[in-house]
Amino acid sequence: MAKNEERVALVTGSGKGVGAGIVRVLCREGLRCVVHCNSNRTLAEKTLEEIRNAGGEAILLQADVSDPVQAASLVTQTVEQWGRLDLLVNNAAMQYNRFIDQYDVELLRKLWNINIGGYWRMIRAALPYLRRSPQPRIVNIASVHAKRPTCFDAGYAMTKGAIRMFTRELALELGKEGIPVNAIDLGGTRIEFKTGNPPFLSYRPAETRNPHMNGKVRLVMPEEVGELVMYLAGEAASAMTGSCIRLDGGQMLT
Repeated sequence: MAKNEERVALVTGSGKGVGAGIVRVLCREGLRCVVHCNSNRTLAEKTLEEIRNAGGEAILLQADVSDPVQAASLVTQTVEQWGRLDLLVNNAAMQYNRFIDQYDVELLRKLWNINIGGYWRMIRAALPYLRRSPQPRIVNIASVHAKRPTCFDAGYAMTKGAIRMFTRELALELGKEGIPVNAIDLGGTRIEFKTGNPPFLSYRPAETRNPHMNGKVRLVMPEEVGELVMYLAGEAASAMTGSCIRLDGGQMLT
């Protein structure tokens, strides 16, 4: 088993929000982490500063995971910095909050190119190095919208459903190589803002509501996601693979 202080984690979309909570926890536990951003470098620099002030070891890398060259370079730069990669957390995603007739072909293609294409590119680029790790892990951030229709963004929900199946297929494919692959079905989480500040549009059909539930559930905190990732990255979870763990404050119950 590798010691935490020897392990290296790459968390996409970790300059802010959920990803920032994940890297803060991982660095607190001794892992060396990449703080990754695409567009908002200012918040990513703030996250990096917080980690270093707390005694953690991290670097900041900027890349667009929808671009094959940049995605591959993100992994290469990580390995050039520390000589290894042990944990890949796919988190970078877009959520446009559009009804289906508000999507055009180009916007839907962009959504898929980031939300599922980005995960695929990062895994492909990381696999040669994960295969060398004594304790490799892949964690994909999915969503409760992969399972429960909520009638606010069918395009986003489709990508998250794809991530769940992608996780299961990879768990079977990489199981013989000792690389566990799991997903977290994340509910509403308290973050600074959604990238692009999309408007929130929602219409939940009456037949999907439980009249006996008050619907009051708390938001998940980013660090709570980090704690779950830390568990999945540890030895105690070495037998877990192909799992999709729901972390949602009970939102799926309402």
